[in-house]
Amino acid sequence: MIPAILPRKASIETCTTCNHACVYCPVSQFPVSQQVMDIRLFTHIMDELASLGHRMKRISFNHYNEPLIDPHLVERVSLALEYAFFQKIFLNSNLSILRENLPEQLMFARDRLEFNVNLPTTDPDRYRHLHGRDHYQRVARNIERLHEAGFTLRINVQSNRFTTAEEREGVIERFGGLAGIDTVYSGSRGGLVNVRMSENIEKEPGPLVGCAQNRPVDYIHIGIEGEIFLCCQDFFKKYRLGDLTQQHLVDILNSEPAKTYLEYIYSGRESAPDFICKRCEFALYSTH
Repeated sequence: MIPAILPRKASIETCTTCNHACVYCPVSQFPVSQQVMDIRLFTHIMDELASLGHRMKRISFNHYNEPLIDPHLVERVSLALEYAFFQKIFLNSNLSILRENLPEQLMFARDRLEFNVNLPTTDPDRYRHLHGRDHYQRVARNIERLHEAGFTLRINVQSNRFTTAEEREGVIERFGGLAGIDTVYSGSRGGLVNVRMSENIEKEPGPLVGCAQNRPVDYIHIGIEGEIFLCCQDFFKKYRLGDLTQQHLVDILNSEPAKTYLEYIYSGRESAPDFICKRCEFALYSTH
């Protein structure tokens, strides 16, 4: 049976650039010029998400970008909190940028705002190698600043061929008292990044029957210009379902492109050999 798209989470690309060049991220190979989402478009997107009429777990301001670069971040958070359809705003960040007054400016949102920090190591030299920037000490100070201000923090430690178990233990030892620590599997982003596949994710090829993360139906991904695309693994936003500047979200989620992609992923309908899910570690395949 092909599932319906009933999103529990939404990601909104509020700006396009990142100031780091992590070796496990496509940005290191395909840098993107800076764009910032217009506030009017952002408000329209929030209206469309609310129009779905069901509660979401969270929204985030991300798609391979650093959301703290966004000059409208505080205004955007304030506008978002006027809506009740979601529980939390996630800011997935390397946290190397934290303006001096930003914690104070965001204090009004502290109960519904969570910072998720990408931090693979506590060794400054290794950090510079992995992230392409000499920002470890700055990041450590910013984690302490947000903790002291009472914000909720979680640290994501990458689990891939670039990091070691010892590095993950070092992050836990150094920051476990300040933030929750999660080990996250960093995939190849549909084949763009060379990472070692996890044994419990790699599958034998066959007809597609689903996604290990169920992203095509649990998430909505919204690009900088209001485009709706299939998955966060789609760095280039190639697999598009529709355009919020031309269509209503409910119509996009029930559109022919959406139905076709779901058939490719969940029912084994034949797709092109280079279809993104066929290049993704999270794809599930039939064993029959």
